[in-house]
Amino acid sequence: MRALNGLLFVTLGTTLLVQQGYAWSVSDIRWSSVAKVVARCYLAGCFSKEKMSGLCENVENAMIKREEWQAAEPRQVLQVNGIADNVMLLHTGPGTCKIGGLSGYNCERCMQDEECMKGLLTALQANDLDEGKDDIRYNFLIGPDGVIYEGRGWGVVGQHTKGKNLKSVGIAMIGDFTKSEPSLASQNALKNLLSCGQAAEVLSRSIDFTTDPKMTGKALFEMIKRCNGLCTDDK
Repeated sequence: MRALNGLLFVTLGTTLLVQQGYAWSVSDIRWSSVAKVVARCYLAGCFSKEKMSGLCENVENAMIKREEWQAAEPRQVLQVNGIADNVMLLHTGPGTCKIGGLSGYNCERCMQDEECMKGLLTALQANDLDEGKDDIRYNFLIGPDGVIYEGRGWGVVGQHTKGKNLKSVGIAMIGDFTKSEPSLASQNALKNLLSCGQAAEVLSRSIDFTTDPKMTGKALFEMIKRCNGLCTDDK
């Protein structure tokens, strides 16, 4: 069944690309278009309403909320006008552990420890506030273990991607994915979070899924190319 779903996923994505006239050659593939179109197709019809409702409940119950990681109050909150129609996928980058005062083995251990990760979220927010932002820059963050952390949350304008914030949701994979890919657990968490946002009607059913190597890190971007989307466990 997983193999069949994977074949259907790729077939539908390829069909959409052909229908929309996207380039499809070995030497000149528009990978940003591939990511956008395939994710749009996959996320728009992945779950029934009943299944999405149950999924949303599970996602919300498991999510680490702002008060749990002791987020500071934002300087101001700007609401999204309508439903967000763009998802900006990012990583927190090579300076993540340095911001939290961690390095080497201590950094690796922290990424697998929930209490340590809460402290890291607090440090990331403090760094963003020091840079003049109103709050932590992302709407949501996802740890290597698949735990989702609430940043600004749904319906709030982030400060993650210049010129793209007003109608988008910024989701960051925690860590540096320049050389290594994110875990399967974190990819599945991302898929579930997006599906939940669509079920709650705060995220468009026909979203654009936007990323590039500078935003995600090279390894994550190359993984998206290889999988024509996310390498989730039901493909």
